[in-house]
Amino acid sequence: MVLLVLALLTAVATTVLVRRGVLRWAGSLALIAVAMLTAGVAELTDNVVDRDGATGIDTTTMNWVVPHRTGWLTPIAKAISDLGDTTTMAAVAAAACAWFAYRRRWPQLLLTGTATAGAGLIVVTLKAIVGRQRPPVVDRLVTETNQSYPSGHTLGSTVVVGVLTALVILAVRRRAVQIAVGVTAAAFVTLVGLSRLYLGVHWPTDVLAGWAIGTLWATVCLAAYLRLRRPATTTSAQPA
Repeated sequence: MVLLVLALLTAVATTVLVRRGVLRWAGSLALIAVAMLTAGVAELTDNVVDRDGATGIDTTTMNWVVPHRTGWLTPIAKAISDLGDTTTMAAVAAAACAWFAYRRRWPQLLLTGTATAGAGLIVVTLKAIVGRQRPPVVDRLVTETNQSYPSGHTLGSTVVVGVLTALVILAVRRRAVQIAVGVTAAAFVTLVGLSRLYLGVHWPTDVLAGWAIGTLWATVCLAAYLRLRRPATTTSAQPA
């Protein structure tokens, strides 16, 4: 509750700074988003550690999901889960970095590499610190041996797909293409998280944390990228 209050105070203070001309709207929105997401992630992690609050939805949700599995949906869920796993996302990020290197787009390469590596470090660190057990083995449709919180598939796909989607949207001008890319990316990340629930290897709060932490980290990386990129853009726009 204290963190939520601090986040709201940050939002109010940021709005005041914008109205007084100290901050621009783009930077202020990023700051508010980071403050809100940080508060939400901290509160959710505290609930998981203390086994209260939001974790009340975990058992109820899993008790509904397991009996509603169907034979035709299971292979689809496994395929989606595999597309969002650590190996696949790392390969996608590596391919993107190779392309950026070939095109000599070093800022985009640095953004993608930093975001991907940071996501992996966050997952490993939080899993070790929280040490949460996964749902019962009898309910799992795939084998997983590490800790449950947060969902690495969900967090990793949110970061990698989110950052690359943002770069594509920044690079194209057509609004229809931007919307199509954004909607497709959001749908994919959502399905990855839901597939982990369906397969019985994560609690709902693990997946929620993956989405929230992934969005938070991607927002921080993109905000830094845009902030560092702005001076170069301004300089190049000046007449010779």
